[in-house]
Amino acid sequence: MEGDDETYILLLLSDSNLPTGSFVASAGFESYLKHGFPAGSNSRSSETRTITFIQDSLETYARSALPFVSDAHRAVHEFKRSIDATIEDTDASLSMEELLHSLTTLDQLYHDMTLNHPARRASTAQGVALLTLFTKGFSPPPSLKASLQPNKRAISINTVVDKFKAMIRREETQGHLPICWGLLTGTLNLSLGT
Repeated sequence: MEGDDETYILLLLSDSNLPTGSFVASAGFESYLKHGFPAGSNSRSSETRTITFIQDSLETYARSALPFVSDAHRAVHEFKRSIDATIEDTDASLSMEELLHSLTTLDQLYHDMTLNHPARRASTAQGVALLTLFTKGFSPPPSLKASLQPNKRAISINTVVDKFKAMIRREETQGHLPICWGLLTGTLNLSLGT
């Protein structure tokens, strides 16, 4: 994807009205304040402690979530290469079932590692909302799908998203945000940014 298009999509995804926007979850900041942090009446000290909290929270989330985002993103790209290989009559290396299995395995591992129940609920709510956003905002509506040129890759990747959403509804997987974010960004051809 070209740089301007990628930047535009990332700006859209960072909108505060979307499930990944800036006003979604506090990551424990209200609890941090309620329990007396930052302590002291010195406003400079309070500002420093607030910034420290934010930095620590971002570092923790980056270390706990980014590996899952990366793995989901890479699995989607491997699946896309497999579709291209199938179209070109070469050996495919990752089937749709294998991709879904990989995503559900990552999702379960993330669920097991997230011990905080409010964080789990927030993550799954955001993940499901993100997949709904993809379906409603980034994939062609059903009324137009019939009139569009058939594109095996687009049809297959939309099917993966639909199947993963169905698995979440059937409670076969959780639908945590890092896995859904990796699925979405891989589907939209956004770079991993490594």
